[in-house]
Amino acid sequence: MNETDLKQSRLLIVDDDVGHSALLSNILNRFGFAVLRTLQDPTLIFDEVATFNPDLLIVDIHMPGLSGFELIEQLRALVPEDAFLPVIVLTGDASRRNKRQALMSGAADLMAKPVDTSELLMRIRLLLRARFLQSEMEDQNKLLESKVAARTHELEDALAELKAAQSHMLQQERLRAFAEMAGGVVHDFNNALMSVIGYSDLLMQEPAIRDGDPVLTNYLGIINTAGRDASHVVGRLRDFYRPRESGDVFEPVALNDIIEQAAQVTQPKWKAQAWAEGRSIQVELDFVKLPAVKGIASELRELAINLIFNAVDAMPLGGTISLQTRTAPGGLVFSISDTGTGMAEEVRARCMEPFFSTKGDHGTGLGLSMVFGIVTRHEGRIEIESEPHRGTTFRIFFPSEGISDPQAMAEALPLHRSLHVLVVDDEAQSREIVSKYLTSDGHQVVTVSGPEKAISRVQDRPFDLVITDQGMPGMTGTDLGAILKQLWNGQQVILMTGFHEPQAPVHAQVDCVLRKPISHGELRRALASFVWE
Repeated sequence: MNETDLKQSRLLIVDDDVGHSALLSNILNRFGFAVLRTLQDPTLIFDEVATFNPDLLIVDIHMPGLSGFELIEQLRALVPEDAFLPVIVLTGDASRRNKRQALMSGAADLMAKPVDTSELLMRIRLLLRARFLQSEMEDQNKLLESKVAARTHELEDALAELKAAQSHMLQQERLRAFAEMAGGVVHDFNNALMSVIGYSDLLMQEPAIRDGDPVLTNYLGIINTAGRDASHVVGRLRDFYRPRESGDVFEPVALNDIIEQAAQVTQPKWKAQAWAEGRSIQVELDFVKLPAVKGIASELRELAINLIFNAVDAMPLGGTISLQTRTAPGGLVFSISDTGTGMAEEVRARCMEPFFSTKGDHGTGLGLSMVFGIVTRHEGRIEIESEPHRGTTFRIFFPSEGISDPQAMAEALPLHRSLHVLVVDDEAQSREIVSKYLTSDGHQVVTVSGPEKAISRVQDRPFDLVITDQGMPGMTGTDLGAILKQLWNGQQVILMTGFHEPQAPVHAQVDCVLRKPISHGELRRALASFVWE
């Protein structure tokens, strides 16, 4: 602080002697202090300090009504403890007793009358510098405190994000471990189901059967549907955390139609069954016009059905389920809200884990885990809002990338040309079904039971297409694909797998991945995706 700043300080003189006050004012004015006030009645000190806000006080000791010592002591109640308001006491009796009492009262200095003007100026300057330095220190402390608080807030946010990321990673690892464990079981079931679906699919395409006994046709349809449904049930074991695979056939899907179908399919539970139990549940639809989302219709339908079932179970006294769709930046949103019991925070954090359930014997703990897997596979994300006794809202965000007209993909038709195809599978029934699919569409097919025989067949010339199973004794399908592509550059390979994912990277070894059990239509769509010369 420079001299000019010091001279702008506010000085207050408290003295009942008008002549002495005027003398001090003149002296200080000559020294350059222009902001001065004098007060003859010490009892008005509180109002004066509040309005004038002085930087320094010059106080006489002996005054009627309120002595200088009493005035200083009472100022303590008005001035904050961390503030420094210097007071210079003037007295005609500069005894030790008066000095001790002045300092004990809170005075910063004591001078004897008549004062030495040079000494008074020096002491005023020192005390003002001390006041302003303390004020600057307080400002710096406040600034530091605000920076520390801001940094602490940033660290707390970072810690919260880290904990959330760790929790999310732990949840994903649990789901991945469960999917790995279930992979072998799913593989064996899918091989068995492929026979059921494949043979019934082929029989229904035979004109003699299709145009013959309607009962037989109906039974075959039931068998085929049951096989497909069983395949989806088995698929749940791997769908908790199965990532999107290159062989997944994602088609344009009208999400509003899917949700409306789910509401109709679940009506017996939320309407008839609820009424029988003495509950009244209303389902409200609130849709906006949406572009299509690319996905698997059956999975999205199952997602909506499971969320509706979950909402019904959460409303033991009845209530309302709201199904809503909205557009959002970069995609679209499907929300389902209920007016049920809601969830505590610890339940909300774990509700997506496999086998975690609050329904006791009435729940398996698989529904929301399956929902999580489907959303992950469709490259979406889930937000859950819930409080006890205030209901629950699930918001599912789907990306807009790849969205197109839901009518753009028609039923897959056979190719207009005949292909020379090699089918490789150690399972005889799987080989036969794929062979039947191909020959019924006019393709020429050679089947072999293992990788070594396939390599021997391809030594002389390449096939138009090789379709190979993944899990075979001695060599995987991906390894076979790599060898075939080394023999003949450009050899096109389709990989079939009953596992949740191939056991090795497939981007260089094969051109397409199909999940078992494979339907005739899926195989046709896969063939249509290749470029044939």
